[in-house]
Amino acid sequence: MKAWRLRSPPALFTMSGCIGPGHGLSMVEIEQNGAMTTATAFDRNPQLVVPRRFKRNAPQVLAMAPSADTGLWLLQYMAERIGIPDLAGLDILDFGCGSRFAEAITTHDIPLRSYVGIDVYKEMIEFLTQNVNDDRLSFHHVNARNPKYNKSGDPLIPETVLPIGDKRFDVICMFSVITHQLPHDAQAIFAILRRHVKESGFLFFSASLGEGDFGYREHDP
Repeated sequence: MKAWRLRSPPALFTMSGCIGPGHGLSMVEIEQNGAMTTATAFDRNPQLVVPRRFKRNAPQVLAMAPSADTGLWLLQYMAERIGIPDLAGLDILDFGCGSRFAEAITTHDIPLRSYVGIDVYKEMIEFLTQNVNDDRLSFHHVNARNPKYNKSGDPLIPETVLPIGDKRFDVICMFSVITHQLPHDAQAIFAILRRHVKESGFLFFSASLGEGDFGYREHDP
């Protein structure tokens, strides 16, 4: 069962409220363009308890609601923006996966065919591999260099091979990944992922757009 569904882009709203333990209903306050509304959230006990050290979301994001619920919202939002009703029957590749979608899929029993998560955070990937008891989900570590998260990793190039063979996916997603890349690394990532998307598939990613002189500046997103 879907927990809650919102139709506005993330930048247009903030959420407050409490989703506690148990299986009851909770009310979530939503501020949208300055107006407060409420939405009902189905409360579920988490099927996967992820240690705080593995959660790299910003504190204000973690304070919104349990990770399983904000992850569910993002998956629903992605499906809506792509133009599909849900992820049922689809193969999903999450590049720079973190742990939030694993929590969402297992807690809310999101219908999909398969979910593959790839991340540079080796300890987190090992934890998910050992603790996620769902055959649809698998996780892989890639030792890719990143100036912020993995300075000692290997530089990505367009020819870099991912540990997933020649598997192709209906949807490849990246949330808060491109925003943390240098230009040449972003270019390599897009070239790598292009090989793994089906002809009828989608690439969905978040990025920060800002006004300027179109020169590159490294920020701390």
